[in-house]
Amino acid sequence: MNIIPAIDIYENKCVRLYKGEYDKLTVYSDNPVEVIQQWRSYGAKWIHIIDLEGARKGTPISKELITEMVEKTNLKIQIGGGIRNLDTIKYYFSLGVEKIILGSAAIKNENSFVSKSIDKYGANHITVSVDSSNGKIKSEGWEREMKLSPEQFISHMIEEGVTNFIYTDIDKDGTFGGVSTKYISKIMQEFQINLTVAGGVSSDSDINSLNELGVNGVIIGKAFYENYLSPTIINKYS
Repeated sequence: MNIIPAIDIYENKCVRLYKGEYDKLTVYSDNPVEVIQQWRSYGAKWIHIIDLEGARKGTPISKELITEMVEKTNLKIQIGGGIRNLDTIKYYFSLGVEKIILGSAAIKNENSFVSKSIDKYGANHITVSVDSSNGKIKSEGWEREMKLSPEQFISHMIEEGVTNFIYTDIDKDGTFGGVSTKYISKIMQEFQINLTVAGGVSSDSDINSLNELGVNGVIIGKAFYENYLSPTIINKYS
């Protein structure tokens, strides 16, 4: 299981949201390039980068900064936020990004966008984000609620060839409220997928529980930045 530090970008700064609310945003660094280098020094092998402005506006906004971040590290990068077409995917892969995260574009799936992305780049390099609040999927930077449940969405995406998913419990994101182990266990039992979990992770116990469930990775943001968890835990599970 991989412990994956998160770097959310907003106005070219490293930030975290509270339950996906943009008016409850905390800035942790004005220099995300330094932040990614810091995570490398702690032994991280993967980094999770989200262009929050891109997610809201439907097109990459922090492309120049993210390019610099990727070019100045040798870590494996998974990136999302505003990725809506094959040209953007091609650009990020040309930088050396390991995985592309599709959220809103996967929900819309216009012209079989998801299956076309997988056909071109392979299922191992395309991840779909399952962002859930109150049992419903959210899109457009978590600002639009859909009628789909996470289970319905995952089922649809499996039909498109998706094998890698990131499940985020928006209601717990940034709260230090622990993880929804019962629900995650249900997903793991219902579907044969590679699942990474985010939202609410705040203790070694949370991580142990997820490891026992067999998830592939855990994305940690605020718990690291607020010192609820020590970065030394990164090497414990790698």
